[in-house]
Amino acid sequence: MSPVDLADRFRVAPSLPDLPSRRRGLRARSTSFVKNTNTTPGRLVLFTLVIVILVLVAGLYTAATAADRKNQRDLLLAEIEPVANASQTLYSSLSIADSAANTAFLTGGVESPELRDRYNDAIGTSSAAIIAATQSLETSDGNHTQSLAEINADLAVYTGLVETARANNRIGNPVGSAYLASASSLMQDQILPEAADLFDAQSSSVQEFSGEWSSPPWLSLIALALATLLLVLLQLWLRRVTGRKFNLGLGIATILVIIAFVWTALGGFLMASGNSRGLSEGAAPMSELTRTRIWVQQARAQETLDIVRRTDPVAASDERTRRMAEIRRTLSAYLDSGANADVGLDADGAVTNAVNALDAWQAAQRQADSLYQQGDYKGATAASTGQGPGQSGAAFDQLDSALVDAIEKARDRLRTVIDEARATSDTTPDAVRTLTVVAIFLSIAGIAPRVREYL
Repeated sequence: MSPVDLADRFRVAPSLPDLPSRRRGLRARSTSFVKNTNTTPGRLVLFTLVIVILVLVAGLYTAATAADRKNQRDLLLAEIEPVANASQTLYSSLSIADSAANTAFLTGGVESPELRDRYNDAIGTSSAAIIAATQSLETSDGNHTQSLAEINADLAVYTGLVETARANNRIGNPVGSAYLASASSLMQDQILPEAADLFDAQSSSVQEFSGEWSSPPWLSLIALALATLLLVLLQLWLRRVTGRKFNLGLGIATILVIIAFVWTALGGFLMASGNSRGLSEGAAPMSELTRTRIWVQQARAQETLDIVRRTDPVAASDERTRRMAEIRRTLSAYLDSGANADVGLDADGAVTNAVNALDAWQAAQRQADSLYQQGDYKGATAASTGQGPGQSGAAFDQLDSALVDAIEKARDRLRTVIDEARATSDTTPDAVRTLTVVAIFLSIAGIAPRVREYL
């Protein structure tokens, strides 16, 4: 056997360190790290690392919160509020169509071109509102999309029943009233409740989104304030340790974080104030007035349908009186002397005009009921459907027009006060990201030379 073979045969294989030795190595490194942190450069590095992490987290969280608020506001203005407006337009136009159909039937024979145009315009507006609401709804909102599809399908059935009632009425066939009653029942019992549910859901979403962001971003402000405090403490400690009065990098970084804090506070308070004012001065009044307009439409449809069905005027009058009292209470709150007068919806007299029209409408209804009780059915019909002074149809149109004006003012107020905060709040996410990233680099640049002095 050669010497090389003998050497290979008796060569000892290298052995790996056992687990306890590896653990001793880890423990040694940990002990070394702890010892290093007890030194001045180690403390500088550790303190700087904590500040960098805190500034980074605070900046990213603040920017994400500001971006989320911006996106929510854009969603409110671009989708949720337009759908709410389209849904109230849908409900009102459907009610107007039903009222116009009933009024046209009461005139007997061929209805006037004005009534025919009013009905056709209302149906056309309803179809346009369905399209507008469908286009604005999110694709994931399947329930409301299905509701709109059902309303559209039922509307086709309704118009068919109305046309059948109109054809029979022209030739004096009594069955026409049965078709009209079926059409009105479909509208009152099925179509309008679905439209009301859609409006309620969208109106609640408007108020929910407006209320959700009606407070400043307190967590973001606390995080930025804490980062500023730590930067100041680091500079004070560094001044005591090194004897240098000022660190340029840390000083500029502190100023940048303070600017981010002020920017966030300004944008957050403006957004919160805008959302709060939009809720109290726009979203809430818009919802209440729209609901009032719905009650008015329901009362008008019931008024004309009672004439068609020759309902007991006493019972019908009692029901209308209760509904009118609720309408008056809602409107009175927005008059100059009302609880919500500071909202300013009556600045152009829209609410005052609505109250005056409501009084005129109730007077016309009482006149029609009196004529009906005296057996003057034609006189009661004329008082209930007429468009002349002191007649119900004219007063109702004035009331509805005044309510539309008040609703539009509330809607404009909602969008205006939220848009007022757009300039500052839109730039907050990018500004905070930039300021905090630059502050981090300046902090590292400011502390690195001090650490090298100890190496």
